[in-house]
Amino acid sequence: MISRTAAGSAIRTLTRTTTQNTKPLPRTYLQAQAQLRQYSSNPPSATGVFYKTFTRPVAKCLLTALFVYQVVYWGWSKLEVDEIKEERQAEITKLEAQVRALQVKKEKEAEAAAAAAATAIASNTGASPDSQKKKGWGWW
Repeated sequence: MISRTAAGSAIRTLTRTTTQNTKPLPRTYLQAQAQLRQYSSNPPSATGVFYKTFTRPVAKCLLTALFVYQVVYWGWSKLEVDEIKEERQAEITKLEAQVRALQVKKEKEAEAAAAAAATAIASNTGASPDSQKKKGWGWW
């Protein structure tokens, strides 16, 4: 166990070092101006004081605004890309349906032509196969 005198001296040492090393924060703008250059005979310029006071908050606001702008821009771009993809996919689906319809139509026309050719051959019963050939130049 620590004796009372050792604990008391440790507390006094801690409080003494913390109070000696820290300076109280200025409470008003005028106090801040007064503490800026106590060692100089010239008063600080109003421009220098203004920039020293407001540079950090303005920089924070500017960086925050840039960050928010970039996030919103990225989100907007993402939505645009998604919309374009959906439009293209809808167009592809529509065109695929048209291709299927045209293929079915073509198959039906081919079947109808084959059936017509079969009926024409069936109706031509007395003719020889040689009479059906093209008459041309030579034996081919």
